[in-house]
Amino acid sequence: MVGISIKDFSISFGNNEILKDVSFDVEAGEIVTILGPSGCGKSTILRSIASLEDRYKGSIFLNETCLVNTSKCNKDIGYIFQDYALFPHLNVKENIEFALFKLNNTEKQRRVDILLKQFDLVEHKNKQIHELSGGQQQRVSIARVIAYEPKVLLLDEPFSNLDSILRAKTKLWLRNLIKELGLSAILVTHDQKEALSMSDKIGIIHNKKLEQFDTPKNIYNNPKNFYIANFLGEVNTLPIFIAKDFDLDLNKTNIIRIHETIITNTPTNYKLKIINRLYCGEYEELLLCFEKDLKSQIKLRVYVDSDISLEEKIYLDINKDKIISVEN
Repeated sequence: MVGISIKDFSISFGNNEILKDVSFDVEAGEIVTILGPSGCGKSTILRSIASLEDRYKGSIFLNETCLVNTSKCNKDIGYIFQDYALFPHLNVKENIEFALFKLNNTEKQRRVDILLKQFDLVEHKNKQIHELSGGQQQRVSIARVIAYEPKVLLLDEPFSNLDSILRAKTKLWLRNLIKELGLSAILVTHDQKEALSMSDKIGIIHNKKLEQFDTPKNIYNNPKNFYIANFLGEVNTLPIFIAKDFDLDLNKTNIIRIHETIITNTPTNYKLKIINRLYCGEYEELLLCFEKDLKSQIKLRVYVDSDISLEEKIYLDINKDKIISVEN
C-alpha cells in the first residue's frame, strides 16, 4: 500500500526554479532516501509534505488522499528535524507528553510509559534536555513524534549531530523501528553510505529533477549517468586507450569504482607511476598516472595486508566485468 505519493512536484522561489516535475511513491513500511547536493531542494520536499511549505505545484497524496496546499498540520505526518526541536524548558517526560495533550491523564501516562520503555528513556525521564547526550535527545525527539502515531515519518538529516559510533547504532535502531511500526519514511541526507545502508529506495536529485529512483543495489550497479555513479562513490574514468583495448563504447564515459581499481607488480599493458600517496591508517590512498599518458590519472587504495610492493614497478590489473559505461 502506498503511504505517500508525490506527483509532478515543482517549486520555485521567485524566479529561482528549485525542482521540476518530481514524482515518486513511498510504500507503507518503506524507507526512501532523497539524495542530492546542498540547496537542491531535498528539505523543501519534506517541508511541503508536512504543510510547512505551500508554494508548490503538483500533488501530494497521503494514503491515496490528496493533501491540498494548506498551513494546517496533519497528525498522520511526523517530522524529525535536524536540531530535534525539543522544548528546553520541559524535561524528557514532559516533551513526550506534549504530543498527547488531547488525551486524558490516565491514557496519556499509559502511552508515555510505553514510549519511555520502547525508547530506553525510563531512567532519563526527569532529566532536562541539556542533561542528555545527542543520541538521547534524538530518541526523545523521535518518541515525541511517534507518540501521536503518525503513518508517515519525515527525517531531515537526523544523524548529523551524532558521532560516527553512535550514528551507526542509531541508524540500525531507527530502521528497525520504522519497519516494526510499518511507517512510510522519507529520509533526507547528503551522506551516500547512509542512504545505501538505510534505504529501500533512493532518489537522486540533479539539475532540478529526480535523476534516478531505484533500489540501492540497482542504482549503485546501474547508474543512469556519470554524475550518479560518482555521487554514490568515487570512480576512476578510464582513458581512451583502455576503452579501445577492451572494445568499449567510446561515446560513453567508461568508469571503474575506486575500490575495484586493482594494481599489481606483475607486468600488464598499463604501467603506472605514483604521483602522491597518503597514509590513512589501514590503507594508503594513491594517486597514479599512466606512463603512456601522464595526463590520465587514477586513484586507489592499497591496504596494509596487501602483497603489493609500492617500491617495485606497478601496473593496472583491470577486470572488464568491473567497468561501467555511462552517459556523460
